[in-house]
Amino acid sequence: LRESWRIYENYTAPLGVGPVLVAISLELTIISLIVLPGMFGIWGRIRNRLRRADRRVLNLAGEVSSHLQETVNGIRLVKASAAESFERRRFHDLTQVYYKSFVRTERLRALVSPLTETMGAIGTILILWYGSRLVLVEQALDAATFMVFLGTSLKLYQPAKWLSKFPSMVQPGLVAAERVFEFLDAPIEIHDREGARPFHGVTESIRFENVGFAYVPGEPVLEGISLEVGAGEVVALVGPSGAGKSTLADLVGRFYDPTEGRITIDGVDLRDYDLKSLRSRLGIVSQETVLFHDTVRANIAYGLDNVSQEAIETAARMANAHDFIMELPEGYDTVLGERGTRLSGGQRQRIAIARAMLRNPAILIFDEATSALDTESERLVQQAVEELVAGRTGFIIAHRLSTIRNADQILVLQNGRIVERGSHEELLLRDGVYRRLHDLQFAGV
Repeated sequence: LRESWRIYENYTAPLGVGPVLVAISLELTIISLIVLPGMFGIWGRIRNRLRRADRRVLNLAGEVSSHLQETVNGIRLVKASAAESFERRRFHDLTQVYYKSFVRTERLRALVSPLTETMGAIGTILILWYGSRLVLVEQALDAATFMVFLGTSLKLYQPAKWLSKFPSMVQPGLVAAERVFEFLDAPIEIHDREGARPFHGVTESIRFENVGFAYVPGEPVLEGISLEVGAGEVVALVGPSGAGKSTLADLVGRFYDPTEGRITIDGVDLRDYDLKSLRSRLGIVSQETVLFHDTVRANIAYGLDNVSQEAIETAARMANAHDFIMELPEGYDTVLGERGTRLSGGQRQRIAIARAMLRNPAILIFDEATSALDTESERLVQQAVEELVAGRTGFIIAHRLSTIRNADQILVLQNGRIVERGSHEELLLRDGVYRRLHDLQFAGV
């Protein structure tokens, strides 16, 4: 044994494992390497199956998480519909599918380790068989040197086993990274042109020049939209659901670019303006108000730095929000909870209007801002809207025609086209879409 250790140290110190094995016996080295392709071959055969399985497990985990979130958010509907048992079964079915997929995947992953260990054991048996033959039969190798070879070959197998098992261990992370990079690598569809100019506001007009847009090629949502909105004018967009009203407003903020025609502000193509400066001068109040789990002050001043309390309160007063804010437990320091659950719909809308007022926007977009409110809340929100749009260029999307009587011009959209335009009084004189919508809403009033 002492002689064996001496030989082992003499070979391994200066050379390393591979050269040591070759130096002792080329034939035994070849025998020991036979099983290595098998080790890595196991992973090669399992890798693709494991990747597909891991992706499926992550997708199912996402479905379970999404289901939980939807159920919790819609807990009132679940209770009101006495659907607890139904939701329990849905959750059970989803988790069962996830569980079975997870177990199958882990079973497949668990096969890698014993299979590679088996291949390593087979390699050791082959070395013992052929090495014993070299020592005892052919006497081409002495026992001490063979023991050195055997010990060194085990050092060769250990990293090989680990390398063959390593991909199976990191595969879930690789698949998860692929999902993340699918989003990160998604191409940016809206970007600044070279030499884009800063946007300072509307001094003349916003013009739509034969604008068309389609989310899916060949299926236009807007066609042949031509209109001019003077600086400081308010345009109302009305029409049935799916007519393209929200899409038209989204084009103003460059959330999409027209697929046909162009939009200009003061004669400059909208795509020639710097995107950040354009959106910084844009105020949007939508039906689905977005509030964050933060204080009232932080929600009103969202995205702005170094805003004084006085400016925040001024914006809140203009939005008819100051009084109810002061009645909250901590006033402007009250944390609103996730999605502003502590507030009513009308209060959330007025917070959103205060946020828009604080930004002092050049262009305003109101997307169904009062459609889900009661009469009193609608009145307060409408007063805030009128205060906000005064002297600004605005687009108001509304189903309630009572909220757009004072608009400078009203556009009636149908099937992605402007079918009527004019003031409230002018459109009522025509026997068209607007007149029919008006009669339906105010029938019996």
